[in-house]
Amino acid sequence: MLDNIRIVLIETSHSGNIGSAARAMKTMGLRELYLVAPKQGIDQQAIALSAGADDVVKNAVIVTQFEQAISDCSLVIGTSARLRHLQNSLIEPRQCGEIAIQSVKCGEKVAIIFGRERVGLNNEELLKCRYHLTIPANPEYSSLNLAMAVQLVCYELRMAFLQEIPVATIENIVKTTIHLATAQQLEYFFEHTERLYQSLGFIQNQGVMQKLRRLYQRAAVEQNELNILRGMLTAVEKHLDFHKE
Repeated sequence: MLDNIRIVLIETSHSGNIGSAARAMKTMGLRELYLVAPKQGIDQQAIALSAGADDVVKNAVIVTQFEQAISDCSLVIGTSARLRHLQNSLIEPRQCGEIAIQSVKCGEKVAIIFGRERVGLNNEELLKCRYHLTIPANPEYSSLNLAMAVQLVCYELRMAFLQEIPVATIENIVKTTIHLATAQQLEYFFEHTERLYQSLGFIQNQGVMQKLRRLYQRAAVEQNELNILRGMLTAVEKHLDFHKE
């Protein structure tokens, strides 16, 4: 199950942090690492600080855009220390582990996103996440470096994974036929929605679209449900085109 969970690091400033994060991952049984536009590539420092997890580092997938790292994932969880405005989707590491493992049990892919060392994730990236993860550290001193944060989250993922073992072995876990929409499929839907409702004059500012994004992210839309929603948008477009003629 852990093979279907990827850790995504965005614009990492120091190569050593990549190696340290890889070490944190491997100790907890995770090995799929994505790097989005790292400021420093994989070098000797990254290998050295991986401390034996160099296979995770060397197999890391490097992409230029955030969307490329999450396009095939049905569950995207973003981490940040500044999330108080997102109360409806806010979770802590233990909940993150439980939610992620339940999702991969259904055959879905999960991405957990860690932002830039200094400024974290930007608002546009946060809007592409269904859940938003915050670590309830000491408010008087909440400083965690990137590898520490990765270690904490990976630990909770492993604990949630181990909780499943007494119930059923990995081989006989019952898989459901439900498939959630991927991040890329949702993005196409959001673009379609915005385009149509801007043409109707309903969406006149980005605030409306942001609220709609949060609504659909919380809903955990299935692929067949998304097909219905997109079909409805297309039907409205055809109706408008008919009356124009």
